[in-house]
Amino acid sequence: MQRRQLIRALPASLIATTAHAAEPAAPSSPVAFAPEQYPTFAAWLDAARTAALHSVAQSGAKNQEQFMQFLALWATAMPNPVEPAWQPIAGANQRLEFASLFKGRPFVVAALKLNPGCVLPVHCHPGGGAVSVCIEGSLVMRHYELVASSAPFTETGATVDVDEVAAASLRVNQFTLFTPTRANLHGFEAGPNGATLVEMTVQWAGTGAFSYFKPHGAAIVSPDGAFRRHRGSWVGMDIGSAYGSA
Repeated sequence: MQRRQLIRALPASLIATTAHAAEPAAPSSPVAFAPEQYPTFAAWLDAARTAALHSVAQSGAKNQEQFMQFLALWATAMPNPVEPAWQPIAGANQRLEFASLFKGRPFVVAALKLNPGCVLPVHCHPGGGAVSVCIEGSLVMRHYELVASSAPFTETGATVDVDEVAAASLRVNQFTLFTPTRANLHGFEAGPNGATLVEMTVQWAGTGAFSYFKPHGAAIVSPDGAFRRHRGSWVGMDIGSAYGSA
């Protein structure tokens, strides 16, 4: 979905919201809920936090699906950040870099830069959700859900099954999202010109610890191609151990 098109696609009840700052005190007048009006990343971030903190104060962000849609409205209007300080992530199959753009409440913002053909293996986000926006290049992102009764990510080495539930080919200004209970596992591969991705992430529970999923061979595919199940194992947080077949 295109970033700015989402503003017209989300429910009117979200678009009509106004926000008051929740830290440290509410301002005397409301901040207009118009995410697309901010020309710089810094101004956008301040307004996005104000709106999100107000939403948390009002509802506690208990409806995870709705809160992530709310953040998607802001993410799709985000101006591109100033070139951040990139840090390489060792062990990836091609050059992969990470940059922290904001740490705090009620979300964090980070960016990933991938060289052409770089694969970020499937990994989980226990207790978390995120909106992922492509701001440069292109990538294919696949979302998965852990099959019921499979071992949790904390059991490194355990064999588990995951079902592919969505796939998105993202180009500039397109996005996807997940919640703690919907399509929480994901992995992606950069296109022929590489990709830069910005993610707004929320942590409802847990510490942010995660595990990569290493596939054991090819997926099981239904005759009509509509169902894809992968068997593999949790390998912990070492990205290099998540590539290839066991």
